[in-house]
Amino acid sequence: MKSEVTGMGERVKRARIGLKDMLTLVDVTLEDQLWGSEHLFPYDVFEGLHELMARTIHGTKIERSRPKSGSQPFHTFEIHTEEGDTLGYLNMIFLRKPIPCYYLVYVEVLASFRGRGLGNKILKAFKEFVENKEAMGLLDNIIPNDEPTYDIYSKLGWKDIEEWIGESVVNGERHYMVFIPASLESLDLRGRLIKLLFKVKKKRPIIDMHDNESMVRRTISEFRSVYETLKHLFDLELSTGTPTPFMRFMFTKFITKVLGFRRRITTLLGYTGGESLDQISLSEQIKSLPLQSYSLWSSKEGQADLWGEERVIRNLPEELKREPTLYIESLFFYRRPYLSSWFREKEKGESLNLKIADILDLGFDPTRLREFQHEGVEYIFERSTPLFLSSIEKRRGFLPKIAGHTSGMRFRHATVQVNPPLVILQDKGNVYILRRKLEGIHFEEALDQLRTSTHLKEMNRTGRIDQAMILTVQEIKKELRKRFGSNFYEEIEDLTFFIPWNLESNMPRVTVDTASIFLDTLWIA
Repeated sequence: MKSEVTGMGERVKRARIGLKDMLTLVDVTLEDQLWGSEHLFPYDVFEGLHELMARTIHGTKIERSRPKSGSQPFHTFEIHTEEGDTLGYLNMIFLRKPIPCYYLVYVEVLASFRGRGLGNKILKAFKEFVENKEAMGLLDNIIPNDEPTYDIYSKLGWKDIEEWIGESVVNGERHYMVFIPASLESLDLRGRLIKLLFKVKKKRPIIDMHDNESMVRRTISEFRSVYETLKHLFDLELSTGTPTPFMRFMFTKFITKVLGFRRRITTLLGYTGGESLDQISLSEQIKSLPLQSYSLWSSKEGQADLWGEERVIRNLPEELKREPTLYIESLFFYRRPYLSSWFREKEKGESLNLKIADILDLGFDPTRLREFQHEGVEYIFERSTPLFLSSIEKRRGFLPKIAGHTSGMRFRHATVQVNPPLVILQDKGNVYILRRKLEGIHFEEALDQLRTSTHLKEMNRTGRIDQAMILTVQEIKKELRKRFGSNFYEEIEDLTFFIPWNLESNMPRVTVDTASIFLDTLWIA
């Protein structure tokens, strides 16, 4: 199978795929494989690419567009290549009173071109723009303070707004920064900045709504472009009806990214579905492709890496240790409620031979979770990618701290248990996490089942079970933030909560008394 991949660079050249289209394709389909390890196969695609990227960056220029009539309120700067491709953009909105101000809503550079000075270039253009307009700049710096680019704004002359209006007025919000051109420094700014901040906070929901609409529009356009590029790249296989594993892998990764985005946009402020993912029209030929969710390729031969609890590792089957990917991917899917009901409706039994059309119907990729029974114990294998290894390891180290702190505590009657990774395996570009199987389901799936399943909706409406679950999780998170503070902010946000659940009857395991409904136990992973 390695031969499928080693010629990809030549294939890209023959297909005359442009640099931006190729890099966007890689960002969408292979990014989590690429940036996690230097040993993975997609690097073969990048032969000679760095020089081409450098030439492309050298020829970029900044172009500004004014707000168009209709719902688009943003002034926009875009970084264009000589060929007219957009590598980055900056959205800003003009506020005339109480002082002329351009509020920088969002700035982004195409992932493959980050760290090459384009972000700094577009921010310099913004600075020169507000100076020429004799207006001030305002932004909310959301870059984490441990990121290398955290001080990118201060190096360009931006200052924390507290330096102008005082910390007490900001009420603990430390992210707002201002750029004051020399032409405005002589004014009495404190009172005007206080009014401006109040106005921005008041308008923020509407601004964010427009920004979300713009982002969804842009992302859908990007997905459509990636789909067309994929079809162009694999034109030979499609025309001859001979799909290769690598081709199926690329299309599968693309579809799972689209499905993930579809789930995310339903939570966006103000999103109404005006820009539909139905605009990405997949052919029946693509829908009928067999699923290939996991990588089978590596540019270096060698044994799989595995680490974790020595006792568990020692007792694992030798076949699993030798070929983790092939062994794990042959196991049955985790029988979560979503999947069990779908199999019953489709009368498919529990077939492992899914097609792309199946995950489009399901709305998620069920192959990520596999059940594993060994020596009388039930486990779950979760497939991830090298990109998330750092996050997985941080959580693995944090979970025992949670267990120690919450021991003996109750949250709305519920006790907390943790379910840490027992073993982590890395093989062929895949990462597998072994955990105990719980008599429970993911918090988000539990809420969805309570609100949509026919046999649960009325029960939930009467007993407000979903509210009991939400309040319990919120109380636990509040306690963890209070105890561990900002040192473990990312770990707390990444935690996964599991709710006690009867998987056979698809019913929540809750306790009902005369006063309320509550959980007895809740797991964190």
